[in-house]
Amino acid sequence: MAIAIKKTAAIAIAAGLTFAGSAGIAAQDALAQTTNTAAPTPRAAEQLAASSTIPEGDNFSLVVNKRYNPTELRIGTGEEDGAVSGEALEGAKFKVEKLEGNIRDQAEFNRLAKLTQEYNKAGVAEKPEITKDGEFPAQEIATDGNGQATFSNLPAGAYLVTETEWENARPAEAGYESNGTETLVPADPFIVFLPMTNPAGDGWISNVNVYPKNSFARVEKAVEDEDKHVLNEDQVTYTLTGIVPSAQEGKKLDWFGLRDAYNNTEIKPDYENLTVKVISVDGAEKDLTKGTDFAVGADEGYNSVAGNLAAGANAGFFVGVKPSVLKPGDRVIATVTADLLEGANTDQEVENSVREYFRHSTDDSNFSEVPPETPPNTPPGDTPPNETPNDKVVSYFGNIQVFKTGEEDGKRTALEGAKFEVGKCNAEGTAIDGDAIANGETDENGTLTFEGLHVTDYADDAVVEDPGKYCLRETAAPAGYTFDKDAVYPLELTRETKNGGQPANFLTTTNAKSANFEAAGDKIANGVAVNNLKNSVPFLPNTGGMGVLIMALAGLAIIGGGVYAARRNSQSA
Repeated sequence: MAIAIKKTAAIAIAAGLTFAGSAGIAAQDALAQTTNTAAPTPRAAEQLAASSTIPEGDNFSLVVNKRYNPTELRIGTGEEDGAVSGEALEGAKFKVEKLEGNIRDQAEFNRLAKLTQEYNKAGVAEKPEITKDGEFPAQEIATDGNGQATFSNLPAGAYLVTETEWENARPAEAGYESNGTETLVPADPFIVFLPMTNPAGDGWISNVNVYPKNSFARVEKAVEDEDKHVLNEDQVTYTLTGIVPSAQEGKKLDWFGLRDAYNNTEIKPDYENLTVKVISVDGAEKDLTKGTDFAVGADEGYNSVAGNLAAGANAGFFVGVKPSVLKPGDRVIATVTADLLEGANTDQEVENSVREYFRHSTDDSNFSEVPPETPPNTPPGDTPPNETPNDKVVSYFGNIQVFKTGEEDGKRTALEGAKFEVGKCNAEGTAIDGDAIANGETDENGTLTFEGLHVTDYADDAVVEDPGKYCLRETAAPAGYTFDKDAVYPLELTRETKNGGQPANFLTTTNAKSANFEAAGDKIANGVAVNNLKNSVPFLPNTGGMGVLIMALAGLAIIGGGVYAARRNSQSA
């Protein structure tokens, strides 16, 4: 009977302290489902050391090693494990509370071991009742830059460990930048013994290490839009990235996808032809196959998370990925091109947002792992999904305007038919670099607007440190007017000045030829006023008409006079 009790206690303690995940007797099964691999066999060494041999004193310690999205199943031994997978998580706070009972007494040891076995079972909705030691003050510590929270100088006993804060915990690796979409699912509470038996079962570990995990999800959105213009109906490229979260204990990842939201008057994503690849934590890349590994389709639930949603969003698409091709920590990357539409000129800001959509479940009923041809908005079953906040990118577009006048005898009027071209300036701002982006002709009001040019100070969702300029050049003036063939007008087009406008009374109040000018109290940017003069040609005296007739008559008179004189001289002779 004593041997049976001794073995039961050993197995209970071993199972209760295999903290490859959040901790629990069924933790191995849960992680097997998470990582799609077979679970390792928990240690079941016979406890040879009696509880009465627990060292004296109150100098035991517990080190909570916080990792997120582990990719490998390992059995916790209580000893430090240098090969544990997953990344360190900083800022997760844990609380330890001592349970009532003296584990140096074998009967109490066995009672608490049984309680631990039941309490640490994964996927159990109702935990057994526990009684806490009222004389022990609870302690709370947050994990440091190594992902560790160390509780020192603790008396021997069984302890309840609870994760109390996790929302603001972040990966501890150097250079990590939060984008506000991180979503963490905390570890389940668990019970641990201090000290605990060593792997051989014949001694005690005074400094116990446990490795509860967090399920960590994050989504990222990127855009390539530099030098892409609405007026040319160019395409921009969006990249949607999601980090695959590990499952909670006793559950598996059974649904994973990315939800994109956009305004369909501004862009037209070609999501039917998007590509998807997976990059694992070790850097290996794999291209996924549509219809086998993933599916994509229109998403009616594009606005289910309102925070940071793309402004004006009225459409969306969903990329659903087969869970069995994913492991915790994988980066799922979907790449899609989108046509810029005329509607992008309405407010000149094109937003696109994405969030991660996933579910951990124990319910396999009515569920098919292979994504359907068109993913449903909600996965089947009763378990609700989780969604991260949206990550959003913005593309900015603006106008460059030409205000064209003609002047004759000091009077200025709007000039129709003047031709201009616009392009990116060279480094000196003296000419268009390469081909022009667009060309146009002034209207009857003397105005030409190049609408839908990408701004110069922001590209690919980032500030441009050394923004270039656009150059305007006149290529032809209307008949009867002169223009400067060598003149080039460098212009900035920024987010602040993207919506230029014609100044009041500019036809009569300014001769400006610059990117910024004032007229009638209004300051206008990203435009140029160009004044042409009427051709002035010096004229020679007129010929023909009455002048010719007079000259002819004068000639005839001279000839007639000559004839008369000749006759008279002849008669005299």
